[in-house]
Amino acid sequence: AYPIIDGAPILVPDLAGWLAANGHLLLQRHELPDPVEAVVAAALGPDAAFNVIRTQQASYAYDHYGDLEEDGGTPAAFGPPPGNFTPGNSAPGSSVPENSPTPPQPGAVRRTLAAALAQLPATTGPVLDIGCAVGRTAFDLAAASPGLVLGLDLNWPLLAIGRGILDRALLSYPHRRLGMHFERRRHAVSFPGGERVDFWIADALALPFRGQTFDLAMALNVIDCVSAPPRLIAEMARVLKPGGGAAIATPFDWSSQVTPPAAWVGGPAALETLLAEVAAQARQAGVGALVQTGPARDLDWHVRLHDRAAMHYAVHLLTASLD
Repeated sequence: AYPIIDGAPILVPDLAGWLAANGHLLLQRHELPDPVEAVVAAALGPDAAFNVIRTQQASYAYDHYGDLEEDGGTPAAFGPPPGNFTPGNSAPGSSVPENSPTPPQPGAVRRTLAAALAQLPATTGPVLDIGCAVGRTAFDLAAASPGLVLGLDLNWPLLAIGRGILDRALLSYPHRRLGMHFERRRHAVSFPGGERVDFWIADALALPFRGQTFDLAMALNVIDCVSAPPRLIAEMARVLKPGGGAAIATPFDWSSQVTPPAAWVGGPAALETLLAEVAAQARQAGVGALVQTGPARDLDWHVRLHDRAAMHYAVHLLTASLD
């Protein structure tokens, strides 16, 4: 038996281990009133899990949904924060620098998805969005295809944002300005095909599906977030139907806390070599293999941190099909 949390089934091999590591996140899954949230955040401090989670939610949600803001996803970025500061906020800035850098545009993940879909065949069957985070790519996939779309992630605080859209037609996320000053952004939203989207808590290295289930499998900026990159590729191949398409995108931004250094993939050429090695092993085992289709390419990917900071990645996108 697997529990269902706010509509999301938890389908992981080690259920007890996942609950032990994430139980505190499940217990705080409901929003606090805005003034209370600010006071709690200030009391806990910037290194507390509460604020680390808010910071992560802010970066992901801005990239996925920043286009829904009234200004098109370009708030007064890199300028001064607003004047009303609550406890724990950093001191307000004085003025916007004359040579203020251009703020990062949201939608990097959506542009990467669009580039991947342009190189993959159209589909009518079910689609898998591995590592969907806050979920906008799952909604985009539903708009682009008529089948069921399942978004998977192990990170409940991110996945909960997407579930809020499904369950309440409400997008709600913290938007970081500076320091510990956040603004709660709320939007009533409805996306085309949203009734065919669902979000599950599941492990990319142990996909809870039978073989040959999906027409497409996407893994955008996931392979450098798992402990065993070859297994991710093998799992994608396992759940794809013959002729099914796959996309893998990564900035090769590895962390030894997640992936053992010996398993790091050292760049675009190494990723293509790894894909070929996993394919050779699959053929030896008599199962379908993922084979690269079309040219790989690099794409810009910006991650907004706060009003005055962003990270810039060059993401490598590779598409493949199951032979």
